Amino acid sequence: MRVFLFTFSKMSEKFSRFISEKIDNDTNIIWFEKSNKYIIINDLSNHLILNKIDPDNYPINQELLEQNQISSDALVNINNDIQNLLLECNQRIDNENLEVSPKFGKEYIHQSKFKFNDRVVKIEYSDEKLRTLIEPKFDHLRGDYTEEVTYKVTESNKKIYLSKNEKFLGSWNANQMHEFQGKVSMELTSFFHGMNDSDWTAVFHGSTLFKKNKGLMLTGDSGNGKSSLSVILMAENFSLVADDFSPFDNTGNHYNFPSAISVKEGFYNTANKLFKSFVELKEYYISDIKGNVKYLPSNTKNQLILKTKCNLIINVKFGLTLKNEIKEINKGSALKKILPDAWISNENRHANSFINWVKSSRFYNLTYNENKKAIQMINEIL
Repeated sequence: MRVFLFTFSKMSEKFSRFISEKIDNDTNIIWFEKSNKYIIINDLSNHLILNKIDPDNYPINQELLEQNQISSDALVNINNDIQNLLLECNQRIDNENLEVSPKFGKEYIHQSKFKFNDRVVKIEYSDEKLRTLIEPKFDHLRGDYTEEVTYKVTESNKKIYLSKNEKFLGSWNANQMHEFQGKVSMELTSFFHGMNDSDWTAVFHGSTLFKKNKGLMLTGDSGNGKSSLSVILMAENFSLVADDFSPFDNTGNHYNFPSAISVKEGFYNTANKLFKSFVELKEYYISDIKGNVKYLPSNTKNQLILKTKCNLIINVKFGLTLKNEIKEINKGSALKKILPDAWISNENRHANSFINWVKSSRFYNLTYNENKKAIQMINEIL
């Protein structure tokens, strides 16, 4: 692992730490501590960036320039682009929430308790309608238990506020409901597993499953069939570890996120055939775009997996006109799809953990038009 401290000759900042690692053929990843940015670049660009950062240890390789047919004029333009990139990557991002905590009520009458991994949490709401932001996907965990921790959710001045045991955690406006739900999901995951915020390396927008003592994660754009394929695989004795929110810690383990799978209306017929209980599940209206959904709990007949190594990542796309095909892809290409939707800790040890996971993992593209073919192809690469 190569970790450097560097300075920019034209910048007033003292320095910023970064990590540079080769992850695949002609593919490198660089992480910058101040901005917590990751960039994916080829060997030539990586060499030129390292030269810009530390010219004494990384002199220009003329042979490499000639191989890539880089002229002197082109090199000037490339260096200008690199300087601008490094300036951007050396800017610190400050996400501190300085808002004053609102007044939470002593106890709200709208409340629910949830149990997972022998740990019980209570969530209280200042208004009944706030339940729909959290509870549908956790309804299968509801019960009458003695809680260990209490979260409160209240709405004021068109914002949602969250507290834990009377400690203010943050606020979110109407355009930040996805971020609010992500915060709640992370809080619950940490509590259920007895973890601290500082233990988590990343959260991926993917669905993690387990079979044959191996973990795999399905990724892909929303609407491409991750959750639907998770339902199909669950019916084929895969254990669901996490759907759409896959937390990953500094030891390289992916953890169970005990939410139910969100199943869209267009997949109801298939889900009904796979799980007899599906027809009895309550239906929820999400939005004009997403329509109605049902939340299918993890199949209790399958093994409960609290955590697992997961080094097989499959980017999924379903379409009636697509070929049934699975093929291994360049790690850099895969990361360009995964990184924009992932949360990754800005700590150096977590950046190392994430990059080591990338280097030890295999990445695939899966396109399919037939469920049985998808199952067959996935089983073949396990």
